Amino acid sequence: VLCFSATASFSVAAITAMIGIAAFKQVKRPRELMVAAVPVLFAAQQAVEGSLWLQLSSGNGSTTSAAGLAFTFLIFAVVLWPIYPALAVLSIEPAHRRRVVLSGIAVSGCLLSAYLFGALVNDPPVAVIRDHSIAYPSDVSPFSWRQVPYLLCTCGPSLMSSHKTIRTFGLIVLLGFAVSAYAYYWAFISVWCFFAAAGSSVLYFHFKREAIMANG
Repeated sequence: VLCFSATASFSVAAITAMIGIAAFKQVKRPRELMVAAVPVLFAAQQAVEGSLWLQLSSGNGSTTSAAGLAFTFLIFAVVLWPIYPALAVLSIEPAHRRRVVLSGIAVSGCLLSAYLFGALVNDPPVAVIRDHSIAYPSDVSPFSWRQVPYLLCTCGPSLMSSHKTIRTFGLIVLLGFAVSAYAYYWAFISVWCFFAAAGSSVLYFHFKREAIMANG
């Protein structure tokens, strides 16, 4: 069992931020910016959870600051990530039929994000450390059918991309879901986002490959 911590979260945040910056430097077209931003967004999310780790480890889990950090982390998890992947992949997708499907997923993601945001506001999270991970108590099991729309919106866009590296990222995120749901079900959201953040590093190679092809 992996031991997650503030150090682990901050380390992943630093690494993915650097990779995201490197990806930005390879961008040749504005429409690629959303995909290049994925590692940076994950870095920000991990930095938030690293700060939350520090609060919880020092016994300040019931403070307004800890509650705000938990809320911010879940804004990334349940509001941003259901909609962002479809829009990012759509921005660089050349195939018309895939674009149509991605557009449909984007609309679904918007509706899901709005619903989950309302639920988050009505029931603010209280994060706790449990078995070396941060748990955000929820009534929804990772194996529940209610996870299917979320999984479709977060993993589906990358998996249906025409670009091999983007599909590889989608597979990593899907594998992260399976591992997190099975081995870390009590802290599913936290652990899955950690693995997805680390996996987002592969997106750099998409831009590196595009830059090499552009230079002939």
